[in-house]
Amino acid sequence: MRILCCCFGGEAEGEGRGAANENTSLLHQKVVEPPLSRGGTGSDAHVTSVRFSKRVRKQEAAESPSHGHKVQVFRVQVPHLDEMYSDAARLLTELQEEHQKLVEGLKRFKALFGCDEAKRLSACLVEINNRKSGTTFHLMFSSAHSFSLCPEGDVSTPEVRQAVAEVASLNQALKEIISRSPRLQLSLQRIVGEKEADRERVEKEHGNWADRQRALLNFDKNLGVFETGLSRVGEVSSQAEEVLKDVKVAVDG
Repeated sequence: MRILCCCFGGEAEGEGRGAANENTSLLHQKVVEPPLSRGGTGSDAHVTSVRFSKRVRKQEAAESPSHGHKVQVFRVQVPHLDEMYSDAARLLTELQEEHQKLVEGLKRFKALFGCDEAKRLSACLVEINNRKSGTTFHLMFSSAHSFSLCPEGDVSTPEVRQAVAEVASLNQALKEIISRSPRLQLSLQRIVGEKEADRERVEKEHGNWADRQRALLNFDKNLGVFETGLSRVGEVSSQAEEVLKDVKVAVDG
């Protein structure tokens, strides 16, 4: 009887690509930098206000976040805030990409064996093994967050090799989520928690009325993105932990 168990190397908690890139500078990240308007005083103020309002509506359509998982932020022209927002947006984008890999990996594995998509991975493995097809599958841990699929019996079929690869892929995504989530959560908590003080900083930075209004508009848009992102991080992290618990159920079972 042949057994094939492909373990892809364990990583301690906090390791992974996210931890490795933790100190990467984000000064070169691409961030939308809208042109700032020129203000006026006296009789010119009303004209400036009308022109500014029209341009804001036009630029809002052009600056709307792109489709997919990419998180877009807008400059407030306060350097340390712009860098912090760029950093948080990049981390949030990467987390959502890893979550998508995890979700899609689970779907593909279940579809490979005709399992109901709503079933947990552990229940799907029980169903597969009960079919007595000549191959049985077991999950094994190599570290706290690293696991692999170990087929036993006929391990030479393309279906078996694909199943092993799918589990390896979704495990990598799960490890990335667990690694990235704490840092990102702290960053977003700081942004949301200090929003009043940061808004005052933005106001004080711009003496020109039109520039200040534009920067505050961008600030409010960024804040909305990060408030939603903070909730999203909690959801993604919880889902990853649920998958990990379910794998432990499959191993113990």
